[in-house]
Amino acid sequence: MNYKKILLLLLPLIAFLGMGTMLSNIESGYADELLEAHGLTNNTRFFRTDSSQSISSFLQYLNKKYRHHQIQLHFDNNYEKDQVLVWANHSVRSLPTETGRYFSPDDFEGHISFAVLGPATKVDLLNVQNNKYIVLGQNYYSVIGEFKNYPQVKMNKYYLSTGIDQPTAKGQLKDYRIVVDGTPNVINKIARHYRAKVHIPSFVQKHHKARWSVLPDILLCLACLLFGVVGNVLLAIVIKRQATLTRLHGDLLRNWVINRSVRLIMIEGLLALLTYLFFRWHAFYSTYGSLIAVLILGWIICVIMFGITLWHSFRKDKKVVEITD
Repeated sequence: MNYKKILLLLLPLIAFLGMGTMLSNIESGYADELLEAHGLTNNTRFFRTDSSQSISSFLQYLNKKYRHHQIQLHFDNNYEKDQVLVWANHSVRSLPTETGRYFSPDDFEGHISFAVLGPATKVDLLNVQNNKYIVLGQNYYSVIGEFKNYPQVKMNKYYLSTGIDQPTAKGQLKDYRIVVDGTPNVINKIARHYRAKVHIPSFVQKHHKARWSVLPDILLCLACLLFGVVGNVLLAIVIKRQATLTRLHGDLLRNWVINRSVRLIMIEGLLALLTYLFFRWHAFYSTYGSLIAVLILGWIICVIMFGITLWHSFRKDKKVVEITD
């Protein structure tokens, strides 16, 4: 492989790195929004009720009535402003943590509540054998994770899991702002059941106004893809010229081109894999499946453009030869 091919192979590598970086920027920005929203989506609504029903009874009602609907709840304490209780009946929207982890569905089962801290949380903590515990009265809550620090977001809250049999579920609904993430139809039914009015959280309103904020990153991602496509077009042209210089014909020429082309395609696949491994350790993604999909799609598009350019070049030469003959 000569130096021209090596230099041109840097173009797809730069393209893969650029697409991975832009995707990370998009997902990191989305994660910031989720963090500001305490891990909820734009379907989130909230309501307040004067009901003296316990949180435990409320969760039993949801399990019975909406077992097959995905719901996530946050109970914002009216008196302990920094405290948020978290519950979900299926999956939990994860948030980036500096250490440890965020809640999983298993944390809402059983009789023990767990805690996740913000970096600016001001709450009584107890350190025992490298384990942290939140101390609230006579109750101790094991800390399983701490959020990353985002300067643009208030990080003074702490989150406790809650469940039907957990001590945090003994409080009354009237002492909390009930934040519900689910389908609008389900949220409205729950609110009507408690004769409450549904409201839109401020973070949802802000995000609706700024929904196009990721457009520059998307355009840059497409520009990086175009960079890789140009590199593959040039690689196809280089191989075509080298094939002409070999003075091979027929099956020998065909096998020579296929051999060189497959080798280049495999090298680019390896570059995409190395890009994935690099970002796996050096960038944030809510799910690495999105990174894999972007890199595979970029690689496929580059390969297709390489093949089209090569096919078009040889087809053009064939027509010239036929005309000459």
